[in-house]
Amino acid sequence: MTIHIIPDWQDYARRLPEFNDSVHQAQLFLSQGQAVELIVIDFLPHLNQILLHTALTETKVWAVHDVLQRVRLTADRPVAVTDFTWPAQAQFIYLPDRILVQVDDQLYATVWLDQAWRTRIVAIDLWTDDKRTQQLLIDYRGFVSRVTTFNAQGDKIRQDYLTPSGAVAVQEDCVSGAVTTQQDWTAQTQFKNMAELVVAALAHHLDNVPAEENLIIAQSQRSMFLISQISPKQPVILSYQAQRTNPQLAQALLLQITGIVSHAVTDTQAQYDKIVAQLANPEQLAIIPPFPVQTAELPNLQLPIAIIYWVAEDLNQADFEAVRIAMTRQPEAIVFIETAQPHTEFDALIKIASQTATNAHGLVDEASQAAYQGRFQFIPPQDETQRLQYMSNTRVLLDLGETPDQFMQTAALAYAVPQINRTVTEYVLPEKNGQIVTDQAELVAALQGYLTASQRDQVVKETARELGQTMSDEYLWIKWQQVFNKIKQQRQSS
Repeated sequence: MTIHIIPDWQDYARRLPEFNDSVHQAQLFLSQGQAVELIVIDFLPHLNQILLHTALTETKVWAVHDVLQRVRLTADRPVAVTDFTWPAQAQFIYLPDRILVQVDDQLYATVWLDQAWRTRIVAIDLWTDDKRTQQLLIDYRGFVSRVTTFNAQGDKIRQDYLTPSGAVAVQEDCVSGAVTTQQDWTAQTQFKNMAELVVAALAHHLDNVPAEENLIIAQSQRSMFLISQISPKQPVILSYQAQRTNPQLAQALLLQITGIVSHAVTDTQAQYDKIVAQLANPEQLAIIPPFPVQTAELPNLQLPIAIIYWVAEDLNQADFEAVRIAMTRQPEAIVFIETAQPHTEFDALIKIASQTATNAHGLVDEASQAAYQGRFQFIPPQDETQRLQYMSNTRVLLDLGETPDQFMQTAALAYAVPQINRTVTEYVLPEKNGQIVTDQAELVAALQGYLTASQRDQVVKETARELGQTMSDEYLWIKWQQVFNKIKQQRQSS
């Protein structure tokens, strides 16, 4: 039997999904020898990058746009600037992330390179009189997959989805939403919008999927619309993840399970408590974390520096000052602050504090000030691989947000790194593998306690190992089997 997964990747047309439940669920099932099909309902011209980056190349993939655009190509084929026809007088200006094409000193095109390697063409913007007229998106298999046309005001007016040979397979009117197409699996040629066409194609595909095979759908408002339109014959399991459900809850959007859904899973106890209140039958909801704890080999040697890794979705001055005080008393401490928040005001605070930083001789000079400032490193949001690299040498993980980052908490258990949080979670046992702090004084004390430890505390190691066993890939697979068996029993008895 095959496990079918419909991810919610609509935000990732130009970047790879990180910390995504569908990705990790597929990885888990593959690790347990299960057959997995990804049912991709999003337009993803760089899908191969997702599959390669997330080690999902063993999955079977059904992509709705491959069906709609009649794409049967599978091989990766990067395109080059020379694959396109340019005006004879075109001049090419090469920049790190793009190539500017000028004709008669006017911008003619912007050739965009991929964000990861800056080596392959992913899109081309065409310009007339400094106004963008069209955008071409390039499929990883070596053809122009979509052409978007803009009016003089820069608004999208039409999108053409192309076959590999360049024919228009689907045309979308961006003003009315109407879609025109000709498909061999349906006689209908006109659809109200792209969503209606995707529903029709998905329903056709699911008609050919055995009725007893499970369908796991990443919960979103869009996915709820799809399944309500299709009513699949397969058992439907909704997967709730905080990064999707929290924005919905903030907008007071209901997350209840409809009669079409057989079961649901969510990622944390906190999310369970939010969602279960909306359910008529709480037994329909189970907690299965998406990230398994994979115990890592701990470094043999302790670094001469003590690294604090601070996940700071919301950075405030009071918490920053507490961290700075703790570090002042521990001169070998360095903090990496992962945040998307502007940090100009904190840079200024660091610079002011550095004016009293002394060197080994008790003197203040430029070198001592630079050394002090260098102990505070602001970094942008990191991907999974980068975070794990940091965690392998981290002394303490700091996350003071209302919802601690679940991936980082999982990584902390894997590397036996103590955690400091404000919110109680199943990943921390206070006084054993971490601390739950309520004010800045407790934060300073907790940080100093972990910074002065010369090596990973044995209690932290043992607690992390015990907690990790209840979140291992084998244990999570058992929990999934329990869900599958419950659904099977319900269907047999109905």
